[in-house]
Amino acid sequence: MFQVDNLSFKYPKNKENTIQDINFEIKEGEIFGLLGPSGVGKSTTQKILIKLLTNYHGNVQYKSKDLKSFGKEFYQEVGVGFEMPVHFSKLTANENLTFFKKLYKTSANTDELLQQVGLFEDRNKQVNEYSKGMKAD
Repeated sequence: MFQVDNLSFKYPKNKENTIQDINFEIKEGEIFGLLGPSGVGKSTTQKILIKLLTNYHGNVQYKSKDLKSFGKEFYQEVGVGFEMPVHFSKLTANENLTFFKKLYKTSANTDELLQQVGLFEDRNKQVNEYSKGMKAD
């Protein structure tokens, strides 16, 4: 899905690159995480992969096509999770999923997804009633 070769990026006010010559591949269906200490460029790399930062050096391809060549249609295909879960605490899991499904053209079977992560039985409970572990699922 993603092929990253010699990726480097420097924020305009920095003297040195935040990331330098990063290389990796993310295959279709693979769940990929960026791990490392604070300040090594994990969030910067993620922002490049979702087209929030574009002034990078190196080659980033999505589905064998230059990432820079994609327009808004790119966001219909890619999902990303940052450090904090994104949810509305006053809504149930079902209501949260219904809201976020409306952002995409295609739809997922949310009951099946909730079963996979062990939250199906709690699907109608407000998220603010969930334990920390349930929210991280």
